[in-house]
Amino acid sequence: MKSRLVRLLKSSLFAMAVGASSLAAAALPTNYSDLWWNADEPGWGLNISQQSDALFSTFFVYDAGGQAVWYSVTLAFQSTGANGAVTYGGDLFETSGPAQGTPYNPALLKYRTVGTATIEFGDDAHGLLRYTADGVVVTRAITRQTFAAISPVGAFYGGTSDVTFNCKNAANNGLVTIDRGALDITLVDNFAVIHAPTCFYEGDWTQHGQVGSLDGRYECTNGAQGAVKFSSLRFEKGGFAGNYTGRDSSCEFRGNIGGMRLAP
Repeated sequence: MKSRLVRLLKSSLFAMAVGASSLAAAALPTNYSDLWWNADEPGWGLNISQQSDALFSTFFVYDAGGQAVWYSVTLAFQSTGANGAVTYGGDLFETSGPAQGTPYNPALLKYRTVGTATIEFGDDAHGLLRYTADGVVVTRAITRQTFAAISPVGAFYGGTSDVTFNCKNAANNGLVTIDRGALDITLVDNFAVIHAPTCFYEGDWTQHGQVGSLDGRYECTNGAQGAVKFSSLRFEKGGFAGNYTGRDSSCEFRGNIGGMRLAP
């Protein structure tokens, strides 16, 4: 992060910056896989399963008669707005088929196009769903649904990597910092602390379905400090990964964090 780690060697920084630019061009999208709903309207929702940049979603909703209906859509990337919101869209299908408990008859499987659907993701945990089904227009705010706590606590080996931008001194834009080594995460009353090799980060931990965020501050051994926010933090059996943005007195920065969980 900006002036951390004594900036390493200029030549190494330049090589890393070039490498980072190449990787950014092929960066993977945010993973939106989760159960999504509107907390003010329990009883309906949608599942999203993502592979690469394709989202497959199934809706559990109800028709005009109040009967359960099954819709599905393959959502492809459409655009990124000026505000950073990402929109995916595709054709919406209703599916019907053989009754449960009867021999499967593929001839009974039917797909019917009923309209279109789009989701505009304002960030990694909130979206705006718009769809039409047989002429009925629906617009709903949706969020990831949390139904079981995910703990970020653990000991890991990994690191952080970030790049500066919007610096007061334009010559400092594009500087890359890598801080690799042991990572330790603790959590007390939804207040999380991440200890990295040369910095620590602390702030409020919030879970959004399968991902979490940490919003707070950082401080490093060389005196650098400022605000930071981690998002899209996804914890698995083998480790975790996420990204972050922040700022100090002279630059903003954005980067990635991750680590493999140390064996007990």
